[in-house]
Amino acid sequence: MPGSYREAWASVAHNRNVRLAQLSSLSAWTGEFLFLSAMTVYAFDEDGAAGVGLVGFLRVLPATVALPWLGALADRVSRRRLLVVACALRGATAAGAAVLTGQPAVVYTLLTLSTVCHAAYRPVLAALFPTLCTTPGELAGVNAVRAILDGVAALAGPLAAAALLAAYDAAAAFAAVAVLAGVAGVLAAGLRYESLRPAAAERPADRAGVLADVVEGLRELRRRPRALDVIVLGGGQCLVRGALTVLAVVVAVQVTDLGRPGVGVLWAAFGVGGLAAAMASIGAAGSARLGTLFGAGIAGWGVPIVLIGLLTGSSVAVAAFVVIGAANALVDVTGFTLLQRLVPDRTLARVLALTEAVFSLAMALGSLTIPFVISALGDTGALVATGCVLPLAVVVRWAGLRAIDADIDARKDRIVLLRRVAMLRLLPVPVIESLALRLRRTRVPAQTDVFRKGDPGDGFYVIESGRVAVIDDGREIRRLGPGDAFGEIALLRAVPRTATVRALEDTELATLSGPEFVSAITSFSATSSTAEQLVSGYLSEDRQRHAGPPRADSDRGPGPR
Repeated sequence: MPGSYREAWASVAHNRNVRLAQLSSLSAWTGEFLFLSAMTVYAFDEDGAAGVGLVGFLRVLPATVALPWLGALADRVSRRRLLVVACALRGATAAGAAVLTGQPAVVYTLLTLSTVCHAAYRPVLAALFPTLCTTPGELAGVNAVRAILDGVAALAGPLAAAALLAAYDAAAAFAAVAVLAGVAGVLAAGLRYESLRPAAAERPADRAGVLADVVEGLRELRRRPRALDVIVLGGGQCLVRGALTVLAVVVAVQVTDLGRPGVGVLWAAFGVGGLAAAMASIGAAGSARLGTLFGAGIAGWGVPIVLIGLLTGSSVAVAAFVVIGAANALVDVTGFTLLQRLVPDRTLARVLALTEAVFSLAMALGSLTIPFVISALGDTGALVATGCVLPLAVVVRWAGLRAIDADIDARKDRIVLLRRVAMLRLLPVPVIESLALRLRRTRVPAQTDVFRKGDPGDGFYVIESGRVAVIDDGREIRRLGPGDAFGEIALLRAVPRTATVRALEDTELATLSGPEFVSAITSFSATSSTAEQLVSGYLSEDRQRHAGPPRADSDRGPGPR
């Protein structure tokens, strides 16, 4: 755990883009928690409980409707640009609310628009993170650090709101939200990264429109049943979370003797548990058992609620909310990491936006239906029934979660093998994950040619075990072993094979088709440049060998043939 902890923070400290993105997220989410507190206080002061209910509705429905379209847009345009624009509009609407607090109707409209602007921020940033990372382990660590910073924001935002509302008024709080949104936008504008180049058929200009992109996001989920399992269980957790917003009041006021101030105590306990678990989840996030851990987090949301109903008491309730907060952090880290790894980059933003929309609707549905459950079952019965939903859902989907673990575990070895190849080492996570899924294995008996000079180039090879010889004009010019690769010249230069490659012993090869290899290499300029330098060097060696005296064959390295 300590090593994983250091590595996760090191990935933030040493990767400028990740550092800027995390700081932007911290500023944006501190503003969001400040915004939520200030908005509800303003609505209560203007229109009482009805006003609070109104702004709660305005926070959920318009943003939910907008999210699928915003996600589709994020798969078409620069995600950095969309983050900057979202933050700028968020700042402008919050500033307008600060200036016009005397006109509630206008302020409610601006607050709604502000919420929609921020709604795009999280899925777009989550879709951007894989492009900024080069290994799945780094991505998991980045998500864990983000969860920690979200915990900090969840504490800092309400505290800032309390201070500003006590010393000034809601206008000052809205102005602070505008400043924090501006800071988040400036930090996002500083990101310098290369967007992956899509294949020609996937370019935005060739697609029918944004509506088609939204539909394609839904189809992507049908093609990715494991990702759909994550979203369904996450939606169940959000359903229970919506119910818990009401149940927290019931627990504080009617089930225990905490009283009305106890509502704040319970949610503070939730925040403490979440912050502590987010720090602990750094080691867990890099595990190959992400599906199992995600399921454990989902079940961990429900069991404490059952215990509150069965073992009524203030200390039990507070401890249970600590555990629920910890489970929430685990679900957050593992859930986002799973979706980032299970969904291809070209549709990731729209899938994440659809996910956020589902989660928002589930929370609204949970808060709307729980009063009827309480009326039918009573306080204790409602707590037990609500808490049982998630453990039962995990039991039903347990086989799917285990299948996710098996898939990730299989990919892990493939990714390690591909990372040993110099020209593939700089590929971002979405590309290396895609290659790992497409990797096939071939066994070549000893003294058998993998291909011969003059054959058409149709594949790229990485040696898993065994040894091969590169032969040109009857002479062995190079030997290659585990971790070495060959076959790239014919693919990148569109020429026949320039040498024969023969297995010296029984050899296991991992293979990629020519189009898969070329698409991956050319999708990222750093990788394309590295491959071009390697190929040029190998071809130069070939020219020198044919022009001059025989060269010693002791050179060992990746095979260019």
